[in-house]
Amino acid sequence: MPFQSPTFLFLFLPLVLLGYHAAPARARNLLLFAASVFFYAWGEKFNTAVLLISLAVNYLFGLTAERRPKPTAILAVVVNLGVLGWYKYAAFLAANASAVWVWLGGQPFYTPPPPPPPGEAPHILLAISFFTFQAMSYVLDVARGQVPAERSFLRFGLYVFLVPHLIAGPIVRYADLAGQLRTRPVGVERFATGVRRLAIGLGKKLLLADLFAQTVNEVFRTAPSELSMAAAWLGVACFTLQIYFDFSGYSDMAIGLAKLFGFDFAENFRHPYTAVSVTDFWRRWHISLSTWFRDYLYIPLGGSRGGALATYRNLLIVFVLCGLWHGANWTFLAWGLIHGGFLVVERVGFGAVLERAWPPLRHVYTLLAVMLGWVFFRAESMPQAVGMLGALSGLTNGTTIAADVWRNSLWIALPAGVVACLPVLPWVVAWRDRMNATWVEATLAPAGTAAVGLLFVGAAVQAVAGTFSPFLYFRF
Repeated sequence: MPFQSPTFLFLFLPLVLLGYHAAPARARNLLLFAASVFFYAWGEKFNTAVLLISLAVNYLFGLTAERRPKPTAILAVVVNLGVLGWYKYAAFLAANASAVWVWLGGQPFYTPPPPPPPGEAPHILLAISFFTFQAMSYVLDVARGQVPAERSFLRFGLYVFLVPHLIAGPIVRYADLAGQLRTRPVGVERFATGVRRLAIGLGKKLLLADLFAQTVNEVFRTAPSELSMAAAWLGVACFTLQIYFDFSGYSDMAIGLAKLFGFDFAENFRHPYTAVSVTDFWRRWHISLSTWFRDYLYIPLGGSRGGALATYRNLLIVFVLCGLWHGANWTFLAWGLIHGGFLVVERVGFGAVLERAWPPLRHVYTLLAVMLGWVFFRAESMPQAVGMLGALSGLTNGTTIAADVWRNSLWIALPAGVVACLPVLPWVVAWRDRMNATWVEATLAPAGTAAVGLLFVGAAVQAVAGTFSPFLYFRF
């Protein structure tokens, strides 16, 4: 039941909102937890039992961690990563072990399943990565003495299963929701803000990301040797925009949905394509994940406290694991290595050079580095990724030119996407504050409401037409 589906938008969400706000305050957590479990079970059916068992185990870990923090933390990490490894990485490890065994002269002992259609990932237990990281962070925080253990299984279950963030994040810390799990007034203003964020996220996904996806899928379905340089660059540029609007659109919808029920989630994106370095990019992109790796892996490894070489090692470890977190494929590992490598280079001294460079050059460098990584992130295999790099470099003589993969909608979507990547709204707000005129506020408020309304109507038409595709981060 994707957020952008008519079933969710026009049936599930209205019914849950109606029941939630009509119910007495003491019954709202139970109602929302039941709705969240139903929402997950709609797609996963009996696999829901796996997450419910994991939920119960982590609840017990939390209670035990207050009395015996160190052994409980170790056991929680082993159990949670074991579940994640079994459901997400077992097939990948078995396939590679079998390939190595064949290379050594043995017989294959594992046959991988047939590959999915282009642009789709093999099905794994839905939301297992986000679920695991969220539950594990709670137990570790209790073991560190940073938060008290949650005595109510219902409140803990709602924290982990809460429908807005369950499937694809953002990764929400228990400390940020603990008070809200007990009491959370909604109010008209917060509800209205939630509706606006929901509409904006829906528009990003259905009116931009899904349009870019058509060109991206066409390019990556084509053998790299058949692509011209222009066609390859168009495909990568479209994917650069697609993944941003797809995931930031989901995050907007999650933040908006949370506000409809009285919850406040932290922002997950801060205009990442305006970054002036790869280091700056990671302060702006998928903030909940990057801060999770910082707090629960990079700092425990020693962070930057052990000298330059130890810092570089820690950065590479973090980003290799960050890459593998996204998927069981060598392409994701390469993506993580690319970002880790750029961060190390910037730490070595290139960052100081960047700070003295002309700002537009800093933006160009960052975008090229990020787009290089997106090639591996989107490719189905390492040979395809390497082939795409050849096409981008003009080393192929492909006959598939940009006009062959161009969609008429790109004439509007590309400039709109580029503008939407910029901090236009903060600029408008700053201009409004500088003007300090009544007529400005009187004009901007209804204009903004009308724009959001049109955005929602356009996105709703796309949703009803059934032309949407799944969110990219649903596969993780």
